[in-house]
Amino acid sequence: MNAIEAYIGDLDARLRGSAGAKADLLTEARDGLVDAAEAYREGGVDEAEAERRAVADFGPVAVIARDYQAELALRGDIGTLWKVIVGVPLIQVTWELARIWTYGDWSRSGKPNPEWYMAVIELFGVLVLVPAVIGAVSLFGARRLGRRLDSVRLGKVTRWTVGAAAGTNLLALLLLTVSTTVLDPSRMNVSLVCNLVALGWVAFSFWLLSPAFRPRPALAA
Repeated sequence: MNAIEAYIGDLDARLRGSAGAKADLLTEARDGLVDAAEAYREGGVDEAEAERRAVADFGPVAVIARDYQAELALRGDIGTLWKVIVGVPLIQVTWELARIWTYGDWSRSGKPNPEWYMAVIELFGVLVLVPAVIGAVSLFGARRLGRRLDSVRLGKVTRWTVGAAAGTNLLALLLLTVSTTVLDPSRMNVSLVCNLVALGWVAFSFWLLSPAFRPRPALAA
């Protein structure tokens, strides 16, 4: 195994994250090392020494691994923000369509909604939009801040915004669930389809929240 492949193999073993994102970073690193080694060879250096110098110039694998791990974490957080932007509104619309299709209008219950419950519904309507707004603003901000912050510091910012977006979504669900149960527990069983979508929404919400509190992978020394 040559020096470049040994270096890439060591770097690969130290990184944890999405296989696709990791493959992209390793490909970029390998291409950079190959180009650097080629430049040395064109200067008259033999192949083995050219690769050794290219690896030395690239930097200690432990240092590069820390930077790359931060980049992987950042890409993961950005992916989660996209899931917030797309997933939360999509699930909400799916539930509403399922309710209309399988149950119909709420007036079927024959029970009027008190003012406090209508206020809860209005607040829920606002809160459920907040995660998508947070996600969109965070993605825009990440692009702007990416010019000023390194991956480590930017990753901390995106990690907290992921937590805020997911937490707000979960708060909205909790508010509506508790309020509906207090008003009329039977409304929690609208239809089988709605129940399945609601359970999926809860599971999705906890899944979104987990990256914000999951410990970042520790790098091998």
